[in-house]
Amino acid sequence: MVSYEACEYCFTTIYMWQHLYNTVYYKEDDFAVLIGEYEDHKFTVIPLAKRENLGKAFDFIRSYFKENDIKFQLRAVTEEFVQFLKENYQDKFKYIEERDYFDYVYLAEDLRTLSGRKYHKKRNHINAFMKEYENRYYYKSLNKEDFDECLFLLDKWMENKEDISNFENEKIAIRKIFENYDKLQVKIGGIYIDNKLEAFSIGEYLNDNMAVIHIEKANSEIRGLYPMINKLFLQNEFPDVEFVNREEDLGIDGLRHAKMSYYPYKLISKYTVLEE
Repeated sequence: MVSYEACEYCFTTIYMWQHLYNTVYYKEDDFAVLIGEYEDHKFTVIPLAKRENLGKAFDFIRSYFKENDIKFQLRAVTEEFVQFLKENYQDKFKYIEERDYFDYVYLAEDLRTLSGRKYHKKRNHINAFMKEYENRYYYKSLNKEDFDECLFLLDKWMENKEDISNFENEKIAIRKIFENYDKLQVKIGGIYIDNKLEAFSIGEYLNDNMAVIHIEKANSEIRGLYPMINKLFLQNEFPDVEFVNREEDLGIDGLRHAKMSYYPYKLISKYTVLEE
């Protein structure tokens, strides 16, 4: 079986962003293929298949693009599939490394405990939070009755952004999760201060040993709240996983700095593949 550690290969991720990428799928007996569209360019991702069926699935993809007279473009390609292509298709493709879309994977226990010298600053922020809000905050696993509070917090969070147009699609994606909560496998948790929701996070199991964090929002004016929701969400919802995928930074400097400050265990490299 191919290892699908990248966040793009989680059903919830595909569903969340279907409206943005106009994603459709083609399913055969032994593989499935996703086709998306962005900025008027169609693309596909690694086919969903067992290793022995990858060749058949990839030939289907190539035929689809050729028959529809579409320029071939394969996105979110991991190192493992790059090697598959190089071994089986030699020099037919061009590989472009996409650093902005690398996933950040952490040792879960590091983020649950924040122990060790490298997390000294994080612990300082959390200690300041606990000192300021002692006996005034609590963590809660969230459910349908809490989602309106999440959306209210999201709207407040967006007020502080200079250009909210980039976040409108994210709001749609979050709403889709809430509206289909019973059908998805997501876990949602939040932190209340003085009985008011001030942070929430959405995640799920990407595989048996890895959680993926789709969404994390918090009142940025409250010192220590972001590391606190990060820590408590994992402690309460994913106490046993070894790894946590916190997705990509999209090339946003502040987001990259924040993700690097948690000292990732590894980055999952991704490539765009074009036909030569």
